This record gives sequence, structure tokens and C-alpha cells, in this order.
Amino acid sequence: MKNFIENVVALFKEKYDTKSNEVRTHLIDLPPNIKPSAGAQVSHNNQNRTNRHHDNGIDKNSFDDNHVDSDDLDNVDSLATFILSSERSKECSTSSNHTKGRWVTKYESITIHNRTIERGFFYFGGQLETLVGYGTEPSLIDERLSVGPPSAIHSTTAIYSDESLGYWPTYGQLSALCRGIYLDWLASDRTNPHTPIGYVFIYFNGLERRVIESISLDNVSDDEFIAIYNEAFRLHNIYGKQSSFHNYSVHFLEFMALVRSPLFEERLQAHQVSPPPASSRNLTFKMQLAKTVTLKLPIPATLAWEWLIFSNEYNFRTPARRCESEFKDLFDILYQEAYPNGFTVSPNKTKLTLNYNAASRSIGYVDLTLDDLQDPSILKAPIKKLITVAEQCNDALDAYSRYLGRDSNDKTDIGAILLLPKVLIQQQAYQEKYPAIQKFKAWAKSVIQNDEGLTTAKELFGYLDEELSHSVPKTFTKKHNEIITSLAELAGFGIVPDQRYHQTSFKPDGYVVLFDSGHGQDFEPSTSFHQISLALRLGAMVATINGYVDKKEVDTLLTIIEQDTQLTTIEKASLKAYLLWRLNSPANMSGLKAKLAVLDDKHIDFISRFIISVALAKGNVEPSQIKQIEKLYQALGLDKNSVVSDIHHLTSAKKITPAFSNEAQLKNSNEQGIGANADISDHNSKTYIFNAELLALYESETGDAKAMLASIFSADDDDMESDSESLPNEQVDNCSETDVINESVVKGLDTIHSQLYQQLISKEIWQREEAEVLCGSLNLMINGAIETINDWAYDNVDAPVLEENDEVIIDFEIVEELKALY
Repeated sequence: MKNFIENVVALFKEKYDTKSNEVRTHLIDLPPNIKPSAGAQVSHNNQNRTNRHHDNGIDKNSFDDNHVDSDDLDNVDSLATFILSSERSKECSTSSNHTKGRWVTKYESITIHNRTIERGFFYFGGQLETLVGYGTEPSLIDERLSVGPPSAIHSTTAIYSDESLGYWPTYGQLSALCRGIYLDWLASDRTNPHTPIGYVFIYFNGLERRVIESISLDNVSDDEFIAIYNEAFRLHNIYGKQSSFHNYSVHFLEFMALVRSPLFEERLQAHQVSPPPASSRNLTFKMQLAKTVTLKLPIPATLAWEWLIFSNEYNFRTPARRCESEFKDLFDILYQEAYPNGFTVSPNKTKLTLNYNAASRSIGYVDLTLDDLQDPSILKAPIKKLITVAEQCNDALDAYSRYLGRDSNDKTDIGAILLLPKVLIQQQAYQEKYPAIQKFKAWAKSVIQNDEGLTTAKELFGYLDEELSHSVPKTFTKKHNEIITSLAELAGFGIVPDQRYHQTSFKPDGYVVLFDSGHGQDFEPSTSFHQISLALRLGAMVATINGYVDKKEVDTLLTIIEQDTQLTTIEKASLKAYLLWRLNSPANMSGLKAKLAVLDDKHIDFISRFIISVALAKGNVEPSQIKQIEKLYQALGLDKNSVVSDIHHLTSAKKITPAFSNEAQLKNSNEQGIGANADISDHNSKTYIFNAELLALYESETGDAKAMLASIFSADDDDMESDSESLPNEQVDNCSETDVINESVVKGLDTIHSQLYQQLISKEIWQREEAEVLCGSLNLMINGAIETINDWAYDNVDAPVLEENDEVIIDFEIVEELKALY
């Protein structure tokens, strides 16, 4: 034993020195000039190893089941001195068997006390000193010692144990009955999961000794080494639920993988071994980190994660513990976002020391110091960077974690899925593992294929929760809209209306439209997108004004989308879905009249021509449609008596002979209908003419006119919408001119402030400059106007409705309460 330390150093130097032209594996491949220190030593301190306990199946008054981990001994000062104790125990073996102990190989069969043991992996004989130089090897089986009678051990057998199977059990100190049971277990297939862990530790001690001893003696072949590894791995799988054995077996497997890393890597790639389980003692991590830093390579995400979990500088909070896999996945993503190429670390001066704390008291501690390899794991600055990323993960997963912390909530709930960070749920692996998303995808594809994506908000809402589908709320809050939109996005679909892009939201009793692929993560609508969406809104009002939609009117509006070269493919798909939604939703007139009231004649002319062009798209205007257009004019604050003359003017401008030629005929046209030509012999030709007219009108009216459209139709006043503000036929028929004039007056506010309020609540946030312009158009000062409206809100609901800073922010919860006033 006196040469044991020197042999350890020499063998590790041989294993780890980089040789010329040698292909090294990535597991613990070292750079040139890195070698073990001559000071690598084995230490042992038996006096401080008396607190380990085993769960040996004895009664509850005997011993507890905690096999003390090396972490429990970290504060023992004597363990920091890497000196091999030369103290010799006065205890001598009492065995009369002087046969030298030997290793029984894997396939060697041996009979002991009438038990035939077909598999080896244990030491057999009378004399075998421990590796620390005194005492007898605890796993040595001495056939001279008495044993109990043989008994068969099967997977369900209750296995006997007594007090002799106590602290650091040794075969020689067991009772005769326990020695017999241990031999019976060796003679079995060694798989009984109820085996008292003390027996397993005696067997495991022999495996440990064989491997540690082979470092100095080099007497274990590669095949035997791998066989021992696989045997230890098998034991870990069976008995690893016992915490003490779990820790020691994992540490041993990791140590073995490092001792012969080239061999291990080769067999790993050949699927002859499994990688060692995750270890809290981080030998592999420390070696990998040291190599990476020494070679001046950036720290990859996987190594950064290991550094974080092995560091003592960070305490993982609830989201990390409750959502372990999600936390790790998110850490990888955010780390790569923060450091796309990783970050490098400057080498420090502290030398890397790898230590192995054996389960067997016959071995002690093995410490290996590598002179030319530093230990960067102790550095503070790099770990601070990783802690910053970890805190971002905590914040991002906090709501998700709290949801899972409530009783009956599950990770597969739609509610849970929607709380996951977008960067995480957008990963393909997450898309595939949630049944709710797969179910929604199948349904959405069916709706798009069979109904062009048109469905009800109620049916869509039901996919949030089957129970919710029977109790859809009367109104959708902004949160409801966000949840439903998020669900569609998660599944890879766009939804219309999307409040972010279409400036309106869907209603519980209304429709929505789904379309493939969706808007995408980085979608930013162009100016053309907004302008055309507003034109489509006005066009849909006209197309649906007489209670049904003519295909030619729809085709005309679709052509506006298709022929705009400034629109992207995504924008066109979104606008087509938006048009379909508009054609199936009641026209919302709220606030439009007040906006049109401030326009000049040029802009009014543009609006009227646009309306008439859509109405004429199918080649003629029916009497009922003329009546409805008059009501639309009236609702918009235009002169309803000018409808017929506007139609005549537009058809005349194109040199198309109208179906009438004098004033009397114009008056009678309400009863007869107006054609684009008195002789409508070529209906398709006339349809084309008016399609072209509408396109030419829209294309020519660039700049100021389109900007005007955007200002008029900038947003739906959805929160203010009521039945009287739509254009269903019966209600418009019964709508008096006085009703229309007073549509924007709110009880408690004068007409001007009512108009301002109606326009302000068309969206949630206004830039102050925007709000000032809006107030100026009504001859109001912004500060006084906001004060007036907030005073009115205080008088009615005891809270302000407008919040003023650099922006004017609308509190829509207060808006809902104020609805009762009008």
C-alpha cells in the first residue's frame, strides 16, 4: 500500500495527458500540458465517518434509513487535509482463515455453504486488508464463518435482518443468520427491491474497491470495467430510491465514467452503457468547465445551466422547483438570447481538484489535483450573469407557477398553457405535447376548410374550457380577447378581429374568422393595411345595407385587397378574413357621425363616391338599397336627399346612360331602381366598369383622402356599441333624424364633450399630441376637457375614466360602468 498514492498519480497522468496525434473524446478531453499534480493523494478519516445509517428492514427502534452523504462532512476541518493516515488499527482479524482474498469474476461460479452463486463481482477469502492500510475489507466473504441455513429469495420474499446489519456493515461482523441471507441474495438474481439496503452496500463496497484499486494496479480489463459499471447502474435502478444509496451510486458511476473516459465514450456511442445519472457532486461538470475555460471557448447554454445548478450562490425559487422542465428550457432560450455565442471566462489561479468520497470505509477519499487545469466554478462574476437570466425565468414563469399551485389545476389545462411564456410555447416540442392545442388545431383546420374560417365566438370560447362553453359571459373583456387570440396563435392560426391590428374586438354573440399561419410573431401592419381595412369597413356597411350580400360587391372589395402591391401576403390574408368578418357582423356606427361632422366638402365627396361605387358594383341599385343608402347617409351625417343625384353623377361621369333623363325620373327612381344603363344587356360588362371605377377612385385618392379615411374609421367604439348603433334594417327604419343627431350625447356631458368622450374611448391609449389635436378639432383645451370628463365620471361612479401623463389612458372598466348613463 505504500506505493498506492504514487500509482494513482502515475495512472491518472497516463489517462489524462494529451498524447501526440491522439483523438481525445469530448467527455474529459484535456488540452496539451495539462496533467495531474504530483500531490494527488488519498485521505481517510474513520473517526468522522460514524454517522452513516442504513435502512436494513429492522424495527423502528434500531436505526434510521439515512446513509450520510459526503455533504454532511463538508465542514470537518480534517477532511481538507489531503494526507494519507498512517495510523494502524489495533483491531486484528479474528478469522482463522489465512487464505488471501481474491476477486470473483463476473461469470465465475462458486459454492459457499451449500449455495451455488453463478455470478461473481465480490471478494472471497480470509485475509484482505483495506486500501487505507488497516482492518479487513468489509465486503470480503470468509467461507470459514458460520452462516444460517439456505433459503430462496424471490422478488416478493420478506428478507431477514437484525442489529448486526448496522453502521457500515461488514460481512465478518454480521450475525450468522444475516450472513446466510446475504449469501442467499448473492445466489439469487439480486433484484429483490425489498432487500435491506445494508446487504446492497456490502456488495457495492466490493465493486467500489475493485474500481479504485484498478487505478493503481491496472488489473481490470476494459470489458470488466464496463461490466462493473453496468452492474452498479443496475443496482442504482433497483435500489436508487433509497436516498443514501442513490447518492453514492450516482457518484460512483460518474467517477467511473471519468476514470476511463475514452473507453466510456466509445462504449456509450456503441450503446453498451448508459450515461451516469445527474450527480450533485458535479465531477463531470467541473472537468468540462475547466477544459472549456482553459481552451478559451465560450460557455454553451448546457454548461451554463449546470454551472447555475451546481453553484452555491443561487437558491432556486418556487417557479424553478414547481416547473422544473419549463424553467430549464426557458433558461436555455433566454441565455442564448442574451449571449448568442456564449460568454468566455478568464482562467483563475485555483487548481482543479476532483474528489471521490467512497461509500466503503475501506477506501476513504480520493482527491486528484490537476496542476495545469484551473477551477473556474468558484468564480463569482460569471455566476452573476447566470443568476440574472435565472431571475428573468422566475418572473416569466411566476403566473404559470401560481396557476399550477392551485388545487385541481394541471399543466395540460388551456389556462396553464396560455400562461407559458410565448418564447417557450412557440417551440415545436411544446406545440406537440399539449393535447388541447392539437384538438384546437384539428377543429380550426376543419372550420377553415369547410366554412372559410368563419365560426362563432361562443364555439371558439368553448375551447378554453368545455364547461365555459355553456356559460359564455355577456361581454368579453380585453383579457378574454387576449386569451382567445393567444389560443389561436399558439395553434398557428390568425384570428379576426384581432384588437392589435383591426382596432376592434369580437363579441360573445358574434362571429370570428380564423386563417392559416396567422399574423406571425413580428407582424407590423403597414399604412396600406390600415387604410384598406378602413375602406373595407365602409364597403361592408354598403354591401350589407339591404340585408343580404351580393357576390359582385364582395368581389369588388376583394379586388381592392388583391391589387394593392404594397400589401404583404400576410396582410392580404388578414384583410380577406377581416372582410368576411365585417360582412357577417352588424355595422357599427358609433362615433362616426361626430367624426364626419368636421370634414370639408372634398372629403365628404370622397366618402359618398366610395359608398355609391360599392353599391353599383353589381351593375344596378335596387329601390330598397337606395332607401338603405339614404339611411346610411343620414346615420353618417350626410345629406340623404343627395343619394340619387350622387348615383346619377357617378354614372354620368363614366358616360354611361342612366335609366332616367329628367328630374321626374330621378324622383321615381326610388320606386323603380337605378341601373347603370337603361339597356342592361351586358350585366358583366357593367359590373366590370364599376369595379374599375371603385378601384380607380381608391387608387387616385391617395395621401390626404386616405389619411382622412384612417382618421374617421380609426377604431370601432366597441365598448360603446348598442343595438341602436348598428344598422339592422328594422331599427334603422324606426330611427328618426332627432335620434341620429343625438346619438353621441352622453347624459351629464354637453354635446362637444360627449363627442370628445366617444372618440377618446375608441382606443385604450392616446399619445398626448393626438389627444391635443382631437380636442383642438372640437375647440377644446385638453387639460380642461380631461378635467370636465373626469369630474363627470367622479360624479357618477366615484372614479376617473381618463388617466393623464405623457399619454391619455382610458380605463375601460370605468367605461363599462358609465355605459348605464346612455
